[in-house]
Amino acid sequence: MDTKERFRLSLRWVCFALLLTAAVLRLCTEIGLQGAQKLWQRVREQTETEEPAVSVSAEPEETFPTMLYTPPDSSGTETLPDAASVTIVNRAGVTLDMEALLSQPLPKLKIADKPLILIVHTHATEAYSGGNYAQSGTYHTLDTENNVVRVGQALADKLNACGIPTLHDTTLNDAPGYNDAYERTAEVIERYLEEYPSIQMVIDVHRDAITDTNGEELAMRTELNGQSAAQLLFVMGTDAGGLEHPNWEGNLAFALQMQAYCTSDAPDLFRELSLRSSRYNEHLTPYSVLLEVGSAGNTLDEAIRSVEFFGTKLAELLKINSES
Repeated sequence: MDTKERFRLSLRWVCFALLLTAAVLRLCTEIGLQGAQKLWQRVREQTETEEPAVSVSAEPEETFPTMLYTPPDSSGTETLPDAASVTIVNRAGVTLDMEALLSQPLPKLKIADKPLILIVHTHATEAYSGGNYAQSGTYHTLDTENNVVRVGQALADKLNACGIPTLHDTTLNDAPGYNDAYERTAEVIERYLEEYPSIQMVIDVHRDAITDTNGEELAMRTELNGQSAAQLLFVMGTDAGGLEHPNWEGNLAFALQMQAYCTSDAPDLFRELSLRSSRYNEHLTPYSVLLEVGSAGNTLDEAIRSVEFFGTKLAELLKINSES
């Protein structure tokens, strides 16, 4: 084999090796890109569906979620045709028959010596401004004399004093972790329902967390009998999120009529009712509500003042519509 032949053969082998190397590199690149795309997709799915984990410790930490307050979009609201108007902010996107909701008969509950109402706290460590308490997070505390557990106790005391048998569970359901607090609350409710099948209504007491554009906490405030008080908010669930909640319209009708009854004496007590796609454990009893009592900018005294008024009005309405 002469020199020219050897050169041509060597050149062919070099070209073949280059082509083979290019093919391998291309294959590796494609595999790497696909892996990266799959990893990115998993990250996107997790960040879209999960909230950051919250650990409750003795030191304050900026880990609890807050909500930036913006005025409700009027295109997503509907107002009940009643003298004491009630506005729904329909964040669930469901179709509502406002006339039917307003005219639906109120519950005929039998008021006896057995528990009728259960008060729970999914986010029990939520607290208010101005209090002297050890923080377990910004505006959060394990001290049940200074968080929403104290507000729930004031509501339970008022209902019992008005003759409505009420139980109050003080479990700190969000202390072990924020993300699965609703699951723990569901277990608490189910235990009570098993022991006290007479319970027909669960009130999950929270406080809101609302800041302005500068990050300052807002107080949702009104006036009751010449004193400042915290505004209230019903957060009502539906089955729009895909979870079973067959009686959500019945729960909503009761909340609307309860709000209308309260605002006939205190027009600014309630904010616009918020209708959501989640169900918030409201599927467990026929007349469940999630009640936000003020915001982090309110004081504990303002919150207690509001729930005591609410408890009085709720007891009145239940007695008006009780079974004989």
